[in-house]
Amino acid sequence: MGEKKQRAEKRAVQQRRRARRPVYALLGCAAAAACAYAYRQLYPLEQRCPPPDDRFHEHCVEGRKHYQIEIDWSCLGEKRTKVMRMALGLADGDSERGVGMVPTWLTEENAEIVRVSPCIRRLRLDTACRYCVPTPRPANVTNADARAAGA
Repeated sequence: MGEKKQRAEKRAVQQRRRARRPVYALLGCAAAAACAYAYRQLYPLEQRCPPPDDRFHEHCVEGRKHYQIEIDWSCLGEKRTKVMRMALGLADGDSERGVGMVPTWLTEENAEIVRVSPCIRRLRLDTACRYCVPTPRPANVTNADARAAGA
């Protein structure tokens, strides 16, 4: 009698374990889905645009993407540093020495040109707009004025 009881208990334990397998599988699928969602929030496939009241919202709507450019300023020299500063819209008072990171909005064609340019160490795509600097739109310029000036 003792052996039959032990076998029955063993069988009951095995059945309980088998009954839990679908629950564990569902929990694993839910965890994988949560991880995939979190990953896509950090690294989206499409460019995430700044809010409509931001100065660079129009750049995003036009199809430009946000990049982080790692520039070796000492490699550029004085004249090319000045030109690069003007091209990137940086203030004249900024001191560029050594290697620096600069956020910018570029088209894909311009990004390819910048990527192979001398003194550019790295060009990193920032689709999550994690490094976007909030820049309010100037009060005296409206969307219609900006489009008319660009045309």
